[in-house]
Amino acid sequence: MKNVLLFMFMTFSVVANAQFIIWEDDFEDGEVSDWTLIDKDNNANTWLARKNIQYDNTTFLIYDGQIGVLGTYSINLVDGGPLFGREENFAISPAIDVSSYSGKITLHINGQTSIYDTNQPLSVYGSTSTDPATFTLLGEINLIRLTAEDAEFADYSLDISAFATGKTAMHIALGNTNNLFTGLEIDHISVEADTFLSVNDVESKTVTTIKQNPVGETLELQLGDGLNAEDVQLKIYNTTGVLVKETQYSETGIVVSGLATGVYLIVIENSTATERLKFIKN
Repeated sequence: MKNVLLFMFMTFSVVANAQFIIWEDDFEDGEVSDWTLIDKDNNANTWLARKNIQYDNTTFLIYDGQIGVLGTYSINLVDGGPLFGREENFAISPAIDVSSYSGKITLHINGQTSIYDTNQPLSVYGSTSTDPATFTLLGEINLIRLTAEDAEFADYSLDISAFATGKTAMHIALGNTNNLFTGLEIDHISVEADTFLSVNDVESKTVTTIKQNPVGETLELQLGDGLNAEDVQLKIYNTTGVLVKETQYSETGIVVSGLATGVYLIVIENSTATERLKFIKN
């Protein structure tokens, strides 16, 4: 038991200063079906997944660069001509569960304004809904451009702790506030935290226990009285905060034979309660 406890202490000491990636997207696959893209001004032009735009000075046509992006533009993407009228578009992330994290929660964006643009503000909103009427402005990120035709993707960050902490289904929305722009292009986006909650960090009104800990092939739980077995969802995280298994509760136990030996955190939740327990996988 002393060796097990020492292992637990060493493991959690090592990760205490780690940065946990809660969610991220890099757009390289061009797949954004889990995003909500809103053309708020109804002009048939909104955010889309594509390659960063380049301009051919011989044919005077737009062509694809090498970097997969989520972008919004106020120009015709064929000939580079201007679009007339106001551009007001939102790109809204899928729901992000940050309830297992605390401390500083940061939004990281790697992005740029497109070629032949200038410095531009990117508005960042938070919400628990995809309805723009519910958005809370979290801040603005000023995307910097120094040249006309170079790729100038850079890292930007925004502290969103005040809004994000404790949210089980948070959306991040990106929008443009300046109508005089050529394009905004996002190469990578992530939400990260510096603290992964343990069971001691969370107050709970129900009491669930692990029947045997350390755990072998199967993790068996004794649910607290306040939890309805039919509604319970289980999420298992490793010590770096990565979700390694997600499943519904089963009275026969949860198979964890595929997990490596180590310390894990299991989140037990339904619509009204959430509990967190540590367990050791042998």
